[in-house]
Amino acid sequence: MNAHQVLATVAVSDFAASSAWYARLFGRAPDHSPNASCVEWQIAKCTRIQVLPRNDLVDQLSRAGCASLGIMVADLDEVLVELQGRQIDVAPQAATHFVRFAPVSDPDGNLVTFVESIAG
Repeated sequence: MNAHQVLATVAVSDFAASSAWYARLFGRAPDHSPNASCVEWQIAKCTRIQVLPRNDLVDQLSRAGCASLGIMVADLDEVLVELQGRQIDVAPQAATHFVRFAPVSDPDGNLVTFVESIAG
């Protein structure tokens, strides 16, 4: 299978508060708002993060606080400085000899982890 785009959906309990949090996380307003209860940020050429109230999700197994997103970045230190400037505190951790990562949770506990390859 060859996919041409990735869309990750995050279920949240307080749509307004979480939309504001993700706007701070990404440093800008949503790129798209297909309807009143959906916002999207395009974070790479073919990758979007979508935030929806948990009641709008078709899959009832999805619950606020159960998502985990991994975002690969070129310079983790640069991302951490940007996040700190947006009042999002996160500390880097060494996962292996190959990557550094920095996890942060949204207001519902959904995990967003920024990952930098350090393999040479």
